[in-house]
Amino acid sequence: MKRRLPPLNAIRAFEAAARLESISDAADELSVTPTAISHQIRHLENLLDLKLFERSGRSITLTDQGARMLPDITRGMDSLAAAFAETYGNLDTNTVTISTTREFARFWLQPRLGDFYDAFPQLTLNIFASENAVDMSGSEIDVAVRYGGKPSEGIDEIELYQEYYVAAVSRELLIPNRAARTEFLIKKRLIDVRWENSSLTAPSWKAWFDAAGIKDFDSFRRMSFDAYNLAFDALRRGHGAALLSRTIVRSAEFRDEFVEMEGPQLPGYFYRVLRSPQGMRKRAVRQFVEWLEEEASRSPISD
Repeated sequence: MKRRLPPLNAIRAFEAAARLESISDAADELSVTPTAISHQIRHLENLLDLKLFERSGRSITLTDQGARMLPDITRGMDSLAAAFAETYGNLDTNTVTISTTREFARFWLQPRLGDFYDAFPQLTLNIFASENAVDMSGSEIDVAVRYGGKPSEGIDEIELYQEYYVAAVSRELLIPNRAARTEFLIKKRLIDVRWENSSLTAPSWKAWFDAAGIKDFDSFRRMSFDAYNLAFDALRRGHGAALLSRTIVRSAEFRDEFVEMEGPQLPGYFYRVLRSPQGMRKRAVRQFVEWLEEEASRSPISD
């Protein structure tokens, strides 16, 4: 069947502007001027006899028709990029480029890399850590390990494990052979850490006290930090207890230093794995993802 396609430059301009929600950002991505992007979009609208964007000053918003078209066009552009990357030899079959959170990279992935490289000495992992989700379309990222809600049914995401949060204190503060109980907190402080990703809700001491059935939460003293390294330092100095993920408390870095207090574990979000279109084509990515799943199943976080 003969394909009826508009000019590729017009399709690329529309897809970039719609995905980035910006004419100027699309121009930067495609290395052309904003005027050229606008011209290509209007050319496409004229060819289709459709309005694809609503315009208000410099702002653009997809019309309903434009929004319906975008997912299929983006998938098509991703497939084209992956096909040509392989054809031109730019697809390094033995390298896996990963985007993930700092916590997962530092406390879960890094301590296990030695075992991974023992099993797959021919592979190389490039790791980029950020609390913000990276746009995988048209990027070099093969795999993203993200932290957030439980993957929906039918979505091509792999659930790795659910996180849990516990109250933790420095082991050095405990009397030998004594458990870390709530009474410990009366003369100490409750340490909070503000999450960088404001779209997620951090666990709260109020929720922990409620789950523990302990009243008079407001009578306990508190302190907060905007970075985990400062909270770790406060724990080491004996200032109090912090709500930390089990990934941190049970990591190779801290399992001999921090102790979980008696009390509830608060359920957190999920670590899940996404693969880019080019990543789906690489055997190295499949090997890495299968290894991730096996490692997660061997070291469960929840009790």
